[in-house]
Amino acid sequence: MRSLILVLLLLNALFLSAQEATNNNLSFDNSLRTESEKLLTEWMDTFLTYQCDNLHPSLNGGVLCPACARMHGRIGDAVLPLMYLADKTHKEKYLLAAKRLMAWMENVHLPNGSWMNDVHVSDWNGTTVFASIALYEALHYHGHLLDDSTQNHWKQRLIEAGEFMLATPFIYSRKREGMRNMNVNYSASATYALYAIGEMCNRPDFQKEARQIAADLKNFFTENDTFLYGEGPNISSKTKNGCLPVDLLYNVEESLPNMVYYALMAKDTDLLTLVDRSMATHLEFMLPDGAWDNSWGTRSFKWTYWGGRTSDGFMGGYYAMAAQHPEYLEAIHRNIQLLKKTTSEGLLYGGMHYRVSGIAPCIHHTFGHAKAITSFLELPPLNITSSQELPRDKTYGLKYFKDIHTWLISQGPWRATFTGYDAEYKIKGTHPMGGALSMLWHTQAGPVFAATMNQYQLIEAPNMQSNNRKYIMGGTPRIEFMQNGTIYSNLDDLNTDIICDTEKNGYRFTVNTHLVDINQNAPAQGEIPVTIYYTYTGQGLEINVENCYDATYLMLPVIASPAEEVKVTPQKASINKDGGTLSITCTAGHIEVAPTVIGYDYENTTNFVSTFRRVISIYTECRNNGGYLLLSHRYGRWIITQYHIRN
Repeated sequence: MRSLILVLLLLNALFLSAQEATNNNLSFDNSLRTESEKLLTEWMDTFLTYQCDNLHPSLNGGVLCPACARMHGRIGDAVLPLMYLADKTHKEKYLLAAKRLMAWMENVHLPNGSWMNDVHVSDWNGTTVFASIALYEALHYHGHLLDDSTQNHWKQRLIEAGEFMLATPFIYSRKREGMRNMNVNYSASATYALYAIGEMCNRPDFQKEARQIAADLKNFFTENDTFLYGEGPNISSKTKNGCLPVDLLYNVEESLPNMVYYALMAKDTDLLTLVDRSMATHLEFMLPDGAWDNSWGTRSFKWTYWGGRTSDGFMGGYYAMAAQHPEYLEAIHRNIQLLKKTTSEGLLYGGMHYRVSGIAPCIHHTFGHAKAITSFLELPPLNITSSQELPRDKTYGLKYFKDIHTWLISQGPWRATFTGYDAEYKIKGTHPMGGALSMLWHTQAGPVFAATMNQYQLIEAPNMQSNNRKYIMGGTPRIEFMQNGTIYSNLDDLNTDIICDTEKNGYRFTVNTHLVDINQNAPAQGEIPVTIYYTYTGQGLEINVENCYDATYLMLPVIASPAEEVKVTPQKASINKDGGTLSITCTAGHIEVAPTVIGYDYENTTNFVSTFRRVISIYTECRNNGGYLLLSHRYGRWIITQYHIRN
């Protein structure tokens, strides 16, 4: 019997801690505001270099995206950060840019009062709610900078937007009888938009509708963990695993912040209580480096590690509740630090490795999160000190979130997410389901594994950077085989059973699953059952695979930057990282590396980390007599015995 042993080592690790010391000479709040404003200014100064001037009437004032080679219909959201900087710095360039930007937005304004999300790409106008929030806040905080004519015109556009939302329950109401479900972020955000516009423009009918939507939204929080649900279909019935459609990123970066703003304005204490609990639950998924772990959400195909590709950001909503939750200041601080690290030449890149991969940054990332940072900066300063600790900093062992059938493991330097979440989005394959290690993170090296779409699709083509690379493959560790061009794996299996047992030194997951295609169909020869055991300890992770079909492979995509030197031989592959070397050594058998492309974008296949990286996918044969994978950290070394076949 042939045996195969692979060993992965990380030597001489000298990585920096994710927690950075704050300036003791300043209050934490002042320091946070200073660094946030500095980043905001850098972004918007660069943003202005892409604003068109005297090219063509249809282009003037618009902003060309360096990655997408077009103008995004939502660039009008940048009116808020531009007006903020105009007021803060007294520089005319920002005010002029804001006026010219809103003049360009007339190109995507429709007679029904809405704004289109895209130009000549689609007619989707549901994002009017987000455009109206940005315009409202720009007027509310900085309208005094405008001449009467401009101010009145902008207010009129707000009224028209409110009337559109009022007249379009298909998008913004939560009364869904006879309709397909619309994602909950639209109605959640409409509470704030309608109530705020109603207050500014003396439209009590807007405020009445906002209260009605808010009352209906109170029924869209899960019963155990208080997740906001509704990001996908099938809101009326739970899945086999008791799940409803939840997406962490859209919740924390749009829905929850906007509901906070509404609840505080309208003094809706019942909703605020629910949102408060929900925000605390969602924060459990922030990694110690400030990244959001949306490796399991229904819309994770737009996850970019630091946040969402086209969502706004969580900063303002969480800051509004930070007086009761000092840890929220720390969460904002760490995320800002991560955004800074992912910024290059003045624009926010989709992930940590985009720039080095030669991929231009989509400007949507910059103006969306500039808007979110500004919303936080508009709020009154807090005279409090951060708790300096986030939930996932703690080595608490295991936490189970019943409503999404997902476990978080925190032991030693390791953070892992293990999921059996089985609520599908409108399109299949957007996230792993069949008992998957969707995230493996280490305090020194960061993400080691991170889930992606099961199979790459441009689900929202206008809102995802195009992928023109030759090889595209999933980034989730999995068992798979291919037959007649169809991939079968455990990631799409809806008939998976997961058992979690507590052991002396950790936790053991037993996963009874099957290999199916993206539509949950078995191959021609019939059902292929697979049993996988995951054992988590403070030293690492052990994976045992049993009952494998002979043609099956254990796929382990290891995250690496294209800037990192990679050497591969039949017996050894090594990756030189900043402060250490990641080595995969085969002591019996051979290493087989799948064809990949330098700079492969996982945000496109599903966002991950929108970290552009070279994906090292390791194939190892899986035989019926079983085997195991061991990944651990001992004495300054990483060890991964990647599929040892038992004799």
